[in-house]
Amino acid sequence: MNVEVENKREFLRVGYETPLNFKTLNTDKLITKSDISSRNVSASGLLFRTPSESSIPALSQIVWIELDEKMVNICSEIESDLVLRNNGVFGRVVRISEGEPGISYDIGICFLRKATMTEEELDTLIPA
Repeated sequence: MNVEVENKREFLRVGYETPLNFKTLNTDKLITKSDISSRNVSASGLLFRTPSESSIPALSQIVWIELDEKMVNICSEIESDLVLRNNGVFGRVVRISEGEPGISYDIGICFLRKATMTEEELDTLIPA
């Protein structure tokens, strides 16, 4: 029996494996994490992998992800409405799953967009 699985993804994902830094937004402070590497990126977000349970942000938590200049430019060209700051992009944690069993965790991030945020929300992310 041949069963085709429907791809529910709205955006094409591109493999993009590189070390990156991310910070969680926690009581107006950005907290740095380490030992993170991206897995793939799309117009709507990215997936990164962490080997440590202590580096897992909470579901729905806002994070800032540092990207190299080339990736910031690519993301800006694909989606001009992203919330960018200091060579990075803000996003919300939308998925947490086990990567390699017992070894790592995959974290799915949905990029934040200015059009879906109030001025007050933007001000908390990007002070004037």
